[in-house]
Amino acid sequence: MRPVDGAKDITPRRRTSSSELHWIPRTNPRGAAAGQHEWAAVGRDLGEGDWAAIDPLRIRKSKGVRHRFTPAMYFWQRTRSHVWCESQQERWEVLWLDYGGQVDRLWAQPLAIAFGHGSQLPGFSHVPDFLAQFTDGSLGLFDVRPAERVDDEARVQFKETEKICEALGWRYRVLTGYGHLATANLDCLSASRHDRCLPTPTMEALILETARGGRPRGELCRIVSPECPPLACAWIDNMAWRRLLDVDLAVVFSSETVYTTSDSALEGRAA
Repeated sequence: MRPVDGAKDITPRRRTSSSELHWIPRTNPRGAAAGQHEWAAVGRDLGEGDWAAIDPLRIRKSKGVRHRFTPAMYFWQRTRSHVWCESQQERWEVLWLDYGGQVDRLWAQPLAIAFGHGSQLPGFSHVPDFLAQFTDGSLGLFDVRPAERVDDEARVQFKETEKICEALGWRYRVLTGYGHLATANLDCLSASRHDRCLPTPTMEALILETARGGRPRGELCRIVSPECPPLACAWIDNMAWRRLLDVDLAVVFSSETVYTTSDSALEGRAA
């Protein structure tokens, strides 16, 4: 089984003078055949639909699209599936979204926006980079563009996409990147985000108690696992990924990096 489905060719054409969304559902709750091109005029009713049930496939707005970067995959644990990323920059942004913990599901290039009359881009279309379903059930679109590459043309496109999201009742955000060091450090932590790196409840309680007030990484590992300190590294990083331990991502990681029990972990134990 392939980790993600291949992109489906789609050429959005406006059927009305309004702006429209075009997509290809993996499943269709209305009983129509799955995998067929669907479209609808932008409106609040469309935005309030069950997009998780539709489960839109990754699309392209035209044939022969050339990608400037080697695509990357990111394993999204909440759905036990891979998210396709067109570039490493997109993968970094997905990494930060995962760490933030506010997104439940993520779809790559799931739909096309056909801009209608009244917009600054009538007759043109745009495929946003990601559709997200947040933990509160709301939806939103993300575009990824490094800050230095956001030119006037991109600003117009993003502004019009934001208007579409407002009409749908969705969120919208342009992801412009984080610091290289912080991203590299977060990538290191993410290697321990998987369930295989979870400490036992007893060990987790010991780490939280030991890290009260802050402990250097090396010292913390030696205390909680004196017979094999490296074994504790994965536990500690897993807990930092889950925000149970605070760590400064903006500094170089070493054995002297300080890990501190987070306020949320302390409140959870107190409760």
